[in-house]
Amino acid sequence: MTHLYISPETTLHCGPLAVTLAPAAGGRITRLVSGTVDWLVPLADAVRQTGFESTAWPKAGCYPLVPFSNRIRHGALAWAGRQAQLPIHPGEHHALHGGSQQMPWTLTQQDTSSATMAYVHERGQHGWLWSFSAEQTVRLAPQALTLQLRVTNTDTAEMPCGMGFHPYFPARFAHRVGFKAQTVWAPDAEFLGTPPAAVPATDNYATPRTLADAELTQYYGAWDGEAELNSADGPTIQIKADAVLRHLVLHRPAGRGYFCMEPVSHVSNAAPLQARHAGTGWLALQPGASAQCSMTLQLAG
Repeated sequence: MTHLYISPETTLHCGPLAVTLAPAAGGRITRLVSGTVDWLVPLADAVRQTGFESTAWPKAGCYPLVPFSNRIRHGALAWAGRQAQLPIHPGEHHALHGGSQQMPWTLTQQDTSSATMAYVHERGQHGWLWSFSAEQTVRLAPQALTLQLRVTNTDTAEMPCGMGFHPYFPARFAHRVGFKAQTVWAPDAEFLGTPPAAVPATDNYATPRTLADAELTQYYGAWDGEAELNSADGPTIQIKADAVLRHLVLHRPAGRGYFCMEPVSHVSNAAPLQARHAGTGWLALQPGASAQCSMTLQLAG
C-alpha cells in the first residue's frame, strides 16, 4: 500500500474554465470548474491536505485506467506464457482498476492550457508482469476538456491491455442522462461481466431520462461513444469518446451525491470472457507497440 500526496497541484486555464491536476496522486484531475459550476466532484480540502492511501482513493475528480479497467477475477491473469497474480482490492475478491492510478505520475509538459503526466511501469510492479509506459495529456478549450491516454508496451513479450477514464460527476447532472449502446454485459454478484445481451428497457437510456438515486452498476457494450448529462438548472455535459472506448460503465451508489460514467476499452473481467465472446475490447500490444484513446467533455451553461 502506498500513501499518495496531492501536492504539488497544477492548474490550467482557458477562458472561464480551469482544471487542477495532481500528478503525484495517480495522475488525477482533482477539480474542473468554471464560475460557480463544478463539472466534476471536487476533491475535498481535507484530502488535499493529507492525501490518501492508494487503495482507498477519494470518490472525486477523474483518473486514468491503465493497464486495465474494472475487475480481473481473483487477480489471476495468464497471457503469453506468463502467470500474473495481481493484488486483491481490500473488501473484494478481485483486482480492481489497474495499478497506475495508485502510483505517482510525473508532470512532463505544461503550458497555460495543456499538460502531460507520465507513468513508467517496471515489470512485476503491482503484480503486473509487463513493463510499459503511459502518458495522459490534458487539454482545455474555453468550454471543453479533452483527455488523451497513450500506453506503450516496453516489454519483450506481448502485453494484454485495457484503458479508459474514470470521472465522478456531481449528482445534479443525473437529472437527465442519455446515451445509446447495443448490449449489456450485466455484472454478476461480484461485479464481473457476464456474456452480452440486448439492453433491457430498465437499463436503456437511448431516450434521455433521470438516473435514479439508487444502487446501480451496469456494463454497456457497442456504445456509440456519445452521452449527454443534464442538470435541472441549465448546465450540461456532452461526453465524446473515440473508437477505442466502446464500452461504458454506469455506476451510481445510493445517496452519495455522485455517479460515474466511465468510457473504457473493455468490459469487466474481459480476458476470460474473450475466449468465448467477441467484442470484449481487450487489447494485445506487441513489444514496442502503442495504443491510445481520448475523451472530451463538452460543457455548456
